[in-house]
Amino acid sequence: MNVLVVEDELKLADGMSRFLTYSGFEVTVAMTLSEAKQQLHQRFDAVLLDVRLPDGEGWTLIPTLKAQHPTPAIILTTARGEADDRVFGLELGADDYLVKPIVLKELEIRLKRLVKQTDMIQFGALTIDVKSRMVQENGHPLRLTNKEYELLLYLWKHVGEALDRNRLLDDVWDYAFVGDTRTVDTHIKQLRDKSPTLKEQLKTVHRVGYRLEGLS
Repeated sequence: MNVLVVEDELKLADGMSRFLTYSGFEVTVAMTLSEAKQQLHQRFDAVLLDVRLPDGEGWTLIPTLKAQHPTPAIILTTARGEADDRVFGLELGADDYLVKPIVLKELEIRLKRLVKQTDMIQFGALTIDVKSRMVQENGHPLRLTNKEYELLLYLWKHVGEALDRNRLLDDVWDYAFVGDTRTVDTHIKQLRDKSPTLKEQLKTVHRVGYRLEGLS
């Protein structure tokens, strides 16, 4: 589970990052609103959003987060006297809030409750069942090889990103794999041939690699 921690208190940000990393989360830290916006090129399952930041109010980021696909879970972190900010944030679409000082175990429980490891992923007409590794499109099963499935899942986790062929080789195939970037091209072609959705949304990025475009 990928989590973005937006928190300007260095000690608290470090504490949350260490604890969540130890608990099995992948954590990115941003200490300002500007830094948080720069991180939104990647997909997060959850965002811990401090209401008061040096360069603005954290809740101003909520509409941008809600417009993402898929939408991350949003947990506001506030000081005790910021009840109005909590209410406003919830009205904008935040899913939960925590009052400082934060109990880290409570944070972990709330995160796992809000973002249960996704067993079913919906991407347009495509449905990916993570537990069974089965993929359907418009209710019809797609027969994917193991590597085609792993490549599809990786592309979905990095939707909107231009992915270099060598990065795909490193991350989807193991480092001991003996082959070249033509292997990636072959698997991309096979995915496009098997899925009308991927034929439309899986774009070639000239001289770079591929990008799975998000659905509007």
